[in-house]
Amino acid sequence: DNQTSTFTEWSRHSAPLGRVEASHTIISLNLAMVERTTNIHRMRMRAVGIAPSSTSTALLLLLLLSLMQSSLFQVSSFQIMLSYSRSASMIIAPRRRATASLLWKTIHSTRSSRIPSSSQLYGQKSTYNSEDVVELQYSEFLPPSAASPNTPVIFLHGLLGNKRNFASLASSLSTQLQNPRPIYTIDLRNHGENTHDWRPSMSYSEMARDVLAFMDKLTELNGSGHEKAVLVGHSMGGKVAQSLALMHPERVAGLVVLDIAPVRYYSDTKEKGGGGEDSGWKAVEEIVRSVAQIDLVQGGYTTKRDVDAVLRQGMLEDPALRAFVLTNLEQLRTTEENEVPLRWKIHWDGIVKQLDWIAGFDVHDQVMDDSVTDAETIVQQQQSKMQYEGDVFFIHGGASRFVRHSYISTIASFFPNHMLTTIRGVGHWVHAEAPDDTIALLKKYLDR
Repeated sequence: DNQTSTFTEWSRHSAPLGRVEASHTIISLNLAMVERTTNIHRMRMRAVGIAPSSTSTALLLLLLLSLMQSSLFQVSSFQIMLSYSRSASMIIAPRRRATASLLWKTIHSTRSSRIPSSSQLYGQKSTYNSEDVVELQYSEFLPPSAASPNTPVIFLHGLLGNKRNFASLASSLSTQLQNPRPIYTIDLRNHGENTHDWRPSMSYSEMARDVLAFMDKLTELNGSGHEKAVLVGHSMGGKVAQSLALMHPERVAGLVVLDIAPVRYYSDTKEKGGGGEDSGWKAVEEIVRSVAQIDLVQGGYTTKRDVDAVLRQGMLEDPALRAFVLTNLEQLRTTEENEVPLRWKIHWDGIVKQLDWIAGFDVHDQVMDDSVTDAETIVQQQQSKMQYEGDVFFIHGGASRFVRHSYISTIASFFPNHMLTTIRGVGHWVHAEAPDDTIALLKKYLDR
């Protein structure tokens, strides 16, 4: 209705001696908008019927308006069509420049009101409240070529990690891929450089929406080619990646999971099929609770070496684990005598309180692991069983207990097209213990 006067003006300019034909065109355009069709064949037939002497012009107009009305079109496509319609005055209708010019003005005038936000591009399921997501900090590793049309890769670190954990691997991978891709490493919620926005909760659904918001940001900054991403996640980051793939499969072009399964881990011997052995989660939980008790102010610590000495006294005897934990401790330059020269870049309080969520697995804010006992929730789980049908590559550390044979059925129920490989002799931190093997496997997956 808002475009009636414009269409009337268009018919007056384009067909002053044949307004019946122009009227038929307008009716067809309205039908195209109502039907929201993007079927090229149907539009081509309609174009031939309404404007046999100017099929190209009619087809372009139908395509433009159909794209505008379709919830499936992308921002980049809209911008390309805008550019194309602008050139229509010179290419498609050199003798009818007024018509083409008016067409472009009509399309352009509706751009601000018709173009959807990134969160609207993929339907209601992709919407989220901007106040509920954390604006994640990230590092970027671009391929040697200035621009790459290939889908980007996003690395998601594990618990107590940060975006620097994958910096070396991402840098190497960005120069070795046959099909170059932009690569991003991000700090997940309550980790790393996200000190500006610590949050009290961190379910996998919430962290997945944080990553989705980051992907929307990439789309807005870079346009075409960034609506989807290949997700590579380790441990907790692997669960975030799995949750996002199940929540929004249309946004995930591929999934690589490093040594984690979509199951609940326990700090005792409840692990299904565990043979009486825990998965290793007990050790992780003890590390988190112990390190979280270190008070930098009361302890009077001034250097990382001071904290390292405390960790060495019974808390963390493994030097590699201590070094890993200390990547979250920042040495500050202070000018005040009473100012503490150290700062944790991790929200210990929030993480400790959310350990039960981190041990489990949830999708769309619904617990999807075996900790659920009430019949109603179990029925809801069964009815809402989701799947990601893309190619999923699980990389397991041979010396790790985080991926067991008994978990394969659960993995298959969520990810029917999965493949599992094992790097022998390495533990849970497969990418740190076997970087060359990990890069080789990632290259094979990404260049397939």
